[in-house]
Amino acid sequence: MKARGVFYFGKFIIMGVAFLALFTYVVMLLWNWLVPELFSGPILTYWQTLGILVLSKILLSGVGHKHKDGPPWLSKDHSWSHSHLKSYWRKKFEEKMNGKVAEEQNPEVEQKDD
Repeated sequence: MKARGVFYFGKFIIMGVAFLALFTYVVMLLWNWLVPELFSGPILTYWQTLGILVLSKILLSGVGHKHKDGPPWLSKDHSWSHSHLKSYWRKKFEEKMNGKVAEEQNPEVEQKDD
């Protein structure tokens, strides 16, 4: 049973490495087709392309553990969590649709009735 599980996960590891190799090759082809002609940029080798992909991953999304609920500043413990912001804007929208915002903007209309 253990050998079967190792083979099962080994297959996904091999497929992941193959996908990364293919993706790197496609990016290299696109770069070498477009950048030198459009921007007079350099022609990249396969390993340079892989390096640029890794560097862009680090710079754009960081490294380390990803949180399930998103960035730490939107955690449920924080006072301005995603659900709080969503409910705030939903409440504002509902008030606007129910006409409460128009009443707040024209308080003299209410005072004339009194």
